[in-house]
Order: sequence, then C-alpha cells, then structure tokens
Amino acid sequence: MRYTSIFAGLFVLLLSSCAKLEEPVFNHIDNLKAGTLGLKSSLMTFDMHYYNPNNRKARLKSAEGEAWVDSSYIGHFHIDTIVNIPAKANFILPVKLDVDMKYLLNYSLFGFRNEEVVVRVKGKARVGKGRFYKNIPVDYEGRQNLKELFK
Repeated sequence: MRYTSIFAGLFVLLLSSCAKLEEPVFNHIDNLKAGTLGLKSSLMTFDMHYYNPNNRKARLKSAEGEAWVDSSYIGHFHIDTIVNIPAKANFILPVKLDVDMKYLLNYSLFGFRNEEVVVRVKGKARVGKGRFYKNIPVDYEGRQNLKELFK
C-alpha cells in the first residue's frame, strides 16, 4: 500500500510538471537600503515585487547569481529567505546584492545621466512544492527605466 501511494504521488508530480508554466511578471523594486558599506564591496537590500500568473502556488528556497547594468558587472545577488509564491497573486522577493564598489564609482560618474539602462541577471533559483524542488536557471536581460524601476 505504501509503495502505491508513493508511485501515485510521483505520477501526479510528473503530470503536473509537464504543464507549461508562465514566468512571473516583474512589477517594481522598492525598499532599497544600503547595508554594510565597504571600500571593495557594499551590501544593498531591496524588495522585488512580482505577480504569479499561474494557477499553482510554489515555494522559492533560494536564488543566487550575478547582475550587470549596461554590460558592467555590479555584483553578486542572493535570496536566502524561503518565499511562498501564491497562485494568481503578487509576491515579494527580498534580495541582497553585494555591489562591486569599483562599478558604482564608475557608473556614478557617467551612467546616472541615462534614464534607461540594460539590466542583465544570470543565476539559478531553487523552486518547488512540498518535498520536491529543482534548480531553475535565471537568465533575464531587458531595458529598464530607472525612475520606474525604483518608484
């Protein structure tokens, strides 16, 4: 009996994983704060607001990767808080970004004149439900309006 329920659970998981899931929709960033400041790197925290268009809820265990603005490396990001992602609802990701201070100094001299920047993020996220999690690649590149990004 026990093996039957395990097989049934795996079968349901396999069927549900075959359905195409839509990517969450990015809304905006807020709550930007400078944490520890250093000469080589500084820690910044902010909240990224998203909308989950899927009929399924999920859980984000962790995420990490690298970030670039206008093809210049800005630093390493990570999310080390478990985030419950509700179905058909908004959710918030608390991001920590270790900013490379060399980039910030160079960008502050020339980059803040631009209203639009190209943001690129590459990394991985651990997402799942129940006891079943898998690593999903994160690869985003797009133009962002700085005023709208930090409203």
